[in-house]
This record gives sequence, C-alpha cells and structure tokens, in this order.
Amino acid sequence: MRDLVFSLVMDILEKGRFSHVVLREAFQKQDALSRRDKAFVSRLCLGTVERTVQIDYILNLASSVRVRKMKPLLRTVLRVASFQILFLDRVPERAAVHTSVEYIKRHGLAGLAPFTNAVLRRVSREKEAFLKMLRDPSGAPPHVRSSLPEWLYELLKKEYGEGEALRMGEAFLSDDHGSYVRFQDGHAELWEGDVAGTEAFRSGEITIQDYASQQVGLWAKPSKDDYVVDVCAAPGGKCCHVAGMLSGNGVMDARDLTEEKLSMIRENISRLGLSNIRTKVWDARVPDPGLFDENGRGKADLLLCDLPCSGLGVLKKKPDIRFSMEPAKILNLQKLQRDILEASCPYLKKGGRMIYSTCTLTREENEENASFIEKRFGFRRLREEKLLPGRPSDGFYIVEFLSE
Repeated sequence: MRDLVFSLVMDILEKGRFSHVVLREAFQKQDALSRRDKAFVSRLCLGTVERTVQIDYILNLASSVRVRKMKPLLRTVLRVASFQILFLDRVPERAAVHTSVEYIKRHGLAGLAPFTNAVLRRVSREKEAFLKMLRDPSGAPPHVRSSLPEWLYELLKKEYGEGEALRMGEAFLSDDHGSYVRFQDGHAELWEGDVAGTEAFRSGEITIQDYASQQVGLWAKPSKDDYVVDVCAAPGGKCCHVAGMLSGNGVMDARDLTEEKLSMIRENISRLGLSNIRTKVWDARVPDPGLFDENGRGKADLLLCDLPCSGLGVLKKKPDIRFSMEPAKILNLQKLQRDILEASCPYLKKGGRMIYSTCTLTREENEENASFIEKRFGFRRLREEKLLPGRPSDGFYIVEFLSE
C-alpha cells in the first residue's frame, strides 16, 4: 500500500493533479482494497500533502540537500515517510524507514539509499524536538506552523489578523475527518467512518453535505411552485437539497459545464428519488435564451450561483489547493465569476431571489463580487454571512439578493 501512496503523492505534488481525483481513480482501479486499506491510503496521502510545508521545513534541517533540489521521487519518499514518523504514532518508525529505503532501491536510486536512511533516522531521532518547534511561537515561522505557503498565510493574516490566520491553519490540520450529513427531515449531524457505505446513505435517508454548504438550501426556502435555476450545480448537493423542498409544480433546472459533472448530479437525483430536476450541459458564461420569456424577461423565481472559486475554505478536504492556487489565479477566478454573473443574473424575474455563494475566503471572490452584483444589476442585498474554517466546518461565504 505504501508503494501506492508514493505514486499518488507524486501525482498530487509533482504533477499538480487534484487529490480527490487521484484517490477516486486509484480506488476504482484497486477495487480489491478493503475499506480499512482505503482509509489508510487516504490518510497517508492527504496527511502528507496537508503537512508538506512543515515536513519540508524539517527535511531542510535534517538533510544536507535542500528539498527543492532533490529528485522528485526521493523528495516524495522522504515526505511520506516523514509524515508517518512525525504524525502517525501507529506506524512503526523503523518500518517507515525500511520501506522507504527499499522503495528507493527498487526504483533506480540505489545510490541514494544511504542518504535516505540517514535523513529519516535523523527525523526519527529528533522527532520530539522537531514537533516542539512546530508548536512553539518562537520556533518555526508562523506559515510553517500553519503548514501554509507563505503567500497564503500572509493573505489570511492581512484579511483576518494573525490570531485568526493561525487558528484557521490549525483547523485545516485537524485530525477530525468526520463528515456532516443532512437527513431528509432537514437536520444535520457529524458522522465518523465510511458514511457512503451505510444503508442510510444508499437509501437516500442521508446526504453527505458540509454544514456550510447546507446553508444554501436553508436560506433558499423555495415556495412550492417556484422555478429554480442552478447555474453551476455539480456535484448536486445544493440543487438536490433545494429541489427536495419543492412540491406542487416546483421545478429545478440544474446545469454544469460537462456531461461528467452532470453524471454526478444524476447519481444524487437517482439515490434521492427526485423527479423535479432537469439537467443540462451548459457553459454558465453563455446566456441561455430558454431562460427568458417572450419579452426578454428572466423566468427564475430563485437563482442559485454557487460559483467556481479558489476553494481556500476547504483546505481540510482538498489540501492540494495550498499548492495549486496563487494570487494571479484568484484574480482570474474573479473574472470568471463575473462573466458567469453577467450571463446568469438576468435569468431572475422581478421579485425573485438569488443566492450567491463560494467555498473560499478571499475578499475578491466574496465581498467584492457582492458589491458588483448590487451595482451592476441593482439587486438589493438582504443578508450575508461568512463561515470561517472550523466554525464549525468549512470556510464559506453566502449572500442573498432580491431583484426589485
């Protein structure tokens, strides 16, 4: 299994692939793995990625060669093994060292086996000192203690203050990996373990949906005959939540960019037994003439705009975002969001409501876009809320507008 982990972490950290995609594909191919094995692989992969900033800092102290100058395979093996030694008490440290050295030998780097052994033994020998350094404000720099790239830590510090930036960093590293579930009656609970493997999930009694993202449906509260449009609906948690509240002639039009994304929505529709959702492949940046009446007025009573974003509020679930995101991409995402808003906001009829939301923490994608919606379309802001990571779940921004 550790060989599989080395390969997956290489894909994530060296090739820039998304962690959730890499794990999903691996588990589809490795269908002989037990649930326990899959949980172990996930913990090793995601834990290594989320702790990489800390691990690299320690490796630079333990090694005569800087991490950035190492061969990618060596760097990956040292990162995974160091995570096991430093943060997984149930993995014998000798086993982590031995497995790593043998893997290096089998993959054409036998000459680096002594170096690998020496570095990992030093990490093991000085483990308590290294961990103390990560806890001590006078030890490692704050962005290292938070295991965040320095630019990201500074962004959070500028926006929320040093204390809150450190607290969020700690929340992203929490060992609590339970899942929020939403019951058909609307209440939510935090469940541990393999939720998707339970009969309650398979039967549609519960849906895995973070506490924060549940707020979209709770705020929406559609009337029984509302016509609802969700312009970026995949994977379908929010649109299915809202559709389940409709009755009478209420209909949900759920759109997204590709057939693959729509397939995720349809899986949720089938599991939940919903019959009032229509799905359609559509580029949300392009106005859809079918969503206007004969006079060119929007038809939607309720518009859901949960838009593609930098995802900085969900680092606990998707730790690779630490390394795939950068300031320039945030500005590009704001432009994408505004292109979608330009096409989508006119779908809303007078007196209709719009819910705008993201799972990120940047002012550009949240408050600045809310002001853009007000000024560009004349919508009135009814209420807004920002949930910060760990209070109680993911970071999330939500704002409700009225078209007057």
